[in-house]
Order: sequence, then structure tokens, then C-alpha cells
Amino acid sequence: MERISEERIDKATEDELLEMKLWIFQESERIEQERRVVDKKVAQIEEEIKKLRIDLQAERGALEHEKQRLNDDKVLFDQQIEILKEGFDKLNADKKHIEREWKKLEQEKGFIREDEYSRGEFFFHGVNSMLALKKRYRDLMKIYHPDNMCGDHEMCDIINQEYNVLLRQFDTYMKA
Repeated sequence: MERISEERIDKATEDELLEMKLWIFQESERIEQERRVVDKKVAQIEEEIKKLRIDLQAERGALEHEKQRLNDDKVLFDQQIEILKEGFDKLNADKKHIEREWKKLEQEKGFIREDEYSRGEFFFHGVNSMLALKKRYRDLMKIYHPDNMCGDHEMCDIINQEYNVLLRQFDTYMKA
């Protein structure tokens, strides 16, 4: 229907006024219904926005939690790496120390073989009792036994020969 002016209302008949009232009522109902639909959609959109905000906050919280966990894991990993580095440094130092000791031992073995390899008297030098003799023999066997990494079969034979000689000497001394 076209726009209703004041002039037209003043000149309208009863039927026209009724028709206008009906049109206004219908328009009011239509507008009210559209307003309800729009309000409903606005409420739905606001509810969706509220849910999205809650979800966003939850995601942010989870992201912050994951970020903190990753930072904690990184710190732990860095500490573990530092411990491993220290361990490797210690192992390297120990390895160098063992290599020096090994070279020293090899030099000593070479020195012994050159000087008095045929005689084992120096192994038991200063031993003056049966108990000291047995203790020195056990200690020497721990060092020179062929099953050891640094063991030497020939050196072991020399030690055994000298031990047997000294054992007989102490045995005869004790019996006398």
C-alpha cells in the first residue's frame, strides 16, 4: 500500500480507515514477527560469539600450557645435554689419563725386560715374612696374570719361580 498522509486520513471514509487500520495492524504484526526473527538470530549469533570466545580462551589456555610444557622440556633437555657433555668431558679426561698410564706401564714393562727380565728378585724385594710374601705374590698375580688386560705370561712365570724359591727358603728357615 502507498504511504498514508494526514490529509488522506482526514478525507478517508470509514471503509478506507478500516482498511488503513487493518493494513497498519498487519504491517505492525509483520514488523513484530521480523523483529522477533531478527532478535532470535541476534541471540543465536551472540550465543555463537560467546561459545567462540570460550573456545578461543580454552585454546589460548591450552596453547599457553603447551608452550610452558615445551619450555620446561627444553630446559630439561638442555640440562640433560649439559650433563652428557660433562660426562663426555670426564670420559675423555679419563681416557687420556688411562692412555698416559698405559704408556707409562708399557715403558716400565720395556724397562724391566731390558734390565732384569731373567731375574725376578726385585718383585719380592724387602719381603721378610711368609705373610708378606703371600700378600705380595697375590698382588703381583692380580697385576701380571695372563687373563688380565695388561697380563704377561712370561712375567707370570718369572714371578712364580721367584715365589717358589722364596717359599722354600722361608719354609726351611721356619723348620730350622
